Amino acid sequence: MKCKIQSIFLLLLSCSVAFGQDEYLDNQPPNIVLILVDDAGLMEFGAFGGEARTPNIDELTGQGMMFTNFHASPVCAPSRAMLITGTDSHLAGVANLPEMLPEGYEDKPGYGGVLNSRVQTVATRLKEVGYNTYATGKWHLGHDEHTLPTKRGFDRSFILGASGADNYEAKGYLPMKATAQWYADGEKVNLPNDFYSSKDYINQTIEFHEAEKNDTVPFFSYIAFQAIHAPIQAPKKFVEPYLDIYKDGWDVLRQKRFEKAKELSIIPKDAKMNDMFPQFKKWKQLSQKEKNGYAIDMAVMAGMLEAMDYHIGRYVNYLKEKELFNNTVFIIASDNGPDGGDYNNGLMMQWAKQHGYHKDINRAGEKGYYGAIGTEFAHALASPFSFFKYYAGEGGVRVPLIISGKNIPKAQKSNAFCFITDIVPTILEMASMEPVSNKLYTSITGNSILPHIQDVSIPIYKEDEGVGLEAANNAAYYQGDFKIVKNNIPLGDGIWYMYNLKTDPGETKDISKTNAAKFQTMLAAYDEYAKAVGVIEMEEGYAAAYEVGRKSVKAVLRDYAPYLIGMLVFVIGLTWWIVRWRRLRKVT
Repeated sequence: MKCKIQSIFLLLLSCSVAFGQDEYLDNQPPNIVLILVDDAGLMEFGAFGGEARTPNIDELTGQGMMFTNFHASPVCAPSRAMLITGTDSHLAGVANLPEMLPEGYEDKPGYGGVLNSRVQTVATRLKEVGYNTYATGKWHLGHDEHTLPTKRGFDRSFILGASGADNYEAKGYLPMKATAQWYADGEKVNLPNDFYSSKDYINQTIEFHEAEKNDTVPFFSYIAFQAIHAPIQAPKKFVEPYLDIYKDGWDVLRQKRFEKAKELSIIPKDAKMNDMFPQFKKWKQLSQKEKNGYAIDMAVMAGMLEAMDYHIGRYVNYLKEKELFNNTVFIIASDNGPDGGDYNNGLMMQWAKQHGYHKDINRAGEKGYYGAIGTEFAHALASPFSFFKYYAGEGGVRVPLIISGKNIPKAQKSNAFCFITDIVPTILEMASMEPVSNKLYTSITGNSILPHIQDVSIPIYKEDEGVGLEAANNAAYYQGDFKIVKNNIPLGDGIWYMYNLKTDPGETKDISKTNAAKFQTMLAAYDEYAKAVGVIEMEEGYAAAYEVGRKSVKAVLRDYAPYLIGMLVFVIGLTWWIVRWRRLRKVT
């Protein structure tokens, strides 16, 4: 009898402790983990229909809400500026990538390519209520005394300052970006010998937790992976499972993802898909060697995603071991759609080999591998949408978003329109903070998603509330189910079109003429947006890819200038010698 009483007492005590702990957690501000994936289209993760195995991301998706109508900028730096400030990229100082800007634009308002002093980061705001703040990964928002994370609200940081880099060692990936520099807590730092980006970004984040003197307060971790930005690289064990997955080519992959999107209700059952662009290569016309090369690069891409997911799982397990997981909200997103850059052209590959890269398929993904998915596979990965990174078509800007964890409903899906500037106000509301703290700073332009999470009948944006975006002469304006968009050359024509994304997410049927009044209203609304944020139109003939190519050629010529000058001197000397020799022969 005594034993039974003791057992009942212990049971009641444990229940009261558990209830007390739950009640305590409910009253505590949540920890926030913000994870940014680089160049991942909407359907890249397993939960969204992708081929890569991402069990940890998928589990977080199942424990929270997945968003299938979330949008970012078509290029990375503007997205990153909006992601951590909640403010339009032009107002934040990062209207375009510095690498894509024509000469003379860097000094124009909003086009400096680094965070300006008019905006606050979410880390700065969270410091106001006592959060510990950490940043690891690709920063790409400036690396001087004013723009490094330690100057923008982060207590600890380990970041890549450049737009991209090798994943195994400290070197750049483009002729115009031949070097890359990492910073630890604001100071330049060397990489460890066994460095791999996804692994070490998580290692550093865990080290920040371990070194924390005050671990009783909530934390904000911003982890911006290099996966799956070029050069795509991953350890062999992650690559091997995918070597046969993409061997049938981009047309087959594009169709498979299109059908999967219907199956997952990402698009309507009767939705249509745009054709591949006519100037693209035809899979059937490639040699077997070319097909193998493309398929292997795609396998590396999938392996890089799985490697990233594996290390995310390590961080999740760490938080569970430290009993921090239950009070944590995870936000996972991508900065833009799949990268269609042409990294495999002759000039680029010649430069890459000169700088220690290789294309050895027997070492695919390993140190020094110069992997890139290519333009055609990028368009396939962006399925069921059209276009990809660098363009404002849905394939370039519609990306995955997952919000999971404390007080987030489980196994929910939303197709409500939302934008990357909405993340900061959502985080601030979770931390019980007001969107604006000081009139000296530019206002947040996004809306909080939290009311919609708590009640999906509440829209994130009202029917008459519009959202504009612009980068690299690509632009769009969203209002309700409608979108107007213009895509720049070479794949676009710079003309405005109009689509109903609810019925036509693939942007296959222009309705600007049949909805002329609505079209004109939205054009006027975009003009107001552009004027308000300071959009500057690039000169006629501008193309982001051309600008990157021009700067890359210039960098190659600069690198090889001594050799070219030497060769020129040699040719001139040889010519002089031949002419002199012939004259001497005539004399004799």
